[in-house]
Amino acid sequence: MLDYALILLASLLALTGIAANFGISKKGIYITSSIILVTMIIVSLFFFLATATSYLFDNLFYISPASTLFCLLVSATLVLINTLAYGYSTDYKSFFMLFSFAIFGMFLVILAASLVSIILGIELMTISTAFLILLEKRSNIESAMKLFLMSILSIATFAFSIALLLPFAPNLMLRTTSINVFGSGITILGLILIIGALALEASLFPFNLWIPDVYEGASSHITAMLAGINKKVAFIAMIYILFILLIPFLAQISLIMAILATFTMFFGNLVAMVQKNVKRMFAYSSISQAGYIALGFAAATEYGIAASIFQIFTHSFMIIGAFAIVLWLESKNIKTIDDYEGLSSRNAPTAAALSILMLSMIGIPMTMGFIGKFLLFSSVIFSGMFVLALIAILNSVLSIYYYAKVIFAMYMKREKAPLYLSKYVAAVVLICTIIIILFGVYPEPLINASMVASSYIL
Repeated sequence: MLDYALILLASLLALTGIAANFGISKKGIYITSSIILVTMIIVSLFFFLATATSYLFDNLFYISPASTLFCLLVSATLVLINTLAYGYSTDYKSFFMLFSFAIFGMFLVILAASLVSIILGIELMTISTAFLILLEKRSNIESAMKLFLMSILSIATFAFSIALLLPFAPNLMLRTTSINVFGSGITILGLILIIGALALEASLFPFNLWIPDVYEGASSHITAMLAGINKKVAFIAMIYILFILLIPFLAQISLIMAILATFTMFFGNLVAMVQKNVKRMFAYSSISQAGYIALGFAAATEYGIAASIFQIFTHSFMIIGAFAIVLWLESKNIKTIDDYEGLSSRNAPTAAALSILMLSMIGIPMTMGFIGKFLLFSSVIFSGMFVLALIAILNSVLSIYYYAKVIFAMYMKREKAPLYLSKYVAAVVLICTIIIILFGVYPEPLINASMVASSYIL
């Protein structure tokens, strides 16, 4: 019955969004949606802990420990984004109507049993997000249009790649389809195109050149949603397709993902080093983090996929917490690294929380980011990719420069008026910081959960 519960709850969220503009108060929508999302967290956690089975539901949804773990992640992060939007959205009712459709698209991808579900889910998620950007501020038309165009290009490439692969597979089902690896060179072209389509959604180089513009132009709570959830759902889709449907091409997948990871890490870190706007710096930082997640794909092992899953969890909470603080400071017209000078004297807890989140992004011990990077780097080493591991370690060292600039600026002595943190931002930042520290000190439960999910995927 838990499969029905997950699908019913996702449908209720969509219905809540549709009903958002029919007399329900803003507070009522927030409370109702939060209850549904928290219920999804509980149901997903219970399913993951209570059963080790996996099964197909009406040939539409595939319920497994992996999909329920991803449901748990997405539901938890959606609660945080919903809270930020409730406090900062210019039109929360309209926001939630589009937000609910994006949520439904996310769960279509996570519970997908076929390529059709993944295509529809990604498109629904991305198009809804593009309109969310435009809804919050009419001047955001450039950001919304760039995201929309990337989505259209991604889905067109995705559909064409499926058309190339379908003659070598009996159907579009993920678990029952077997691609004929010896079919022809067309299958390799289809593989490259499908990776390219998903790389557009996941922000891997060179498919991410517009992403910083989208992040900077969008309102920060939507930027947090893009970086913390949308891109992670794209990685989940990539895991399903590459390591279930296209598993016969494992060697080719490993090579392509190693190349993409290398260029993505260098691009994100090198360009982030010269940024003065903090929001844009975090945009390029999130690109480099996408490169780290791709390391596990390059390893192409059960351990490597588990490391990527752990890092997907890690970066979701790190970047949502960081963008929550950026959102609050932007409302005070504090945007550049120079503007952050003396933040510790104006609001010490916020400066400390942002420092912890950035230290975790670097990979400092006792944080969740350190565990994630350790798992990723060791997975590529165990796969014999020593050069790739050295490249990843070098990129981690490079990232210290631009994160340290912000931390040093915050702790410079400046006599300025104190700043008082919004309760919505405070709640989100507190939860993210606690999770980053908790799983940094005691990561075993999440590591074990990631290994279980990885074993069911492979």
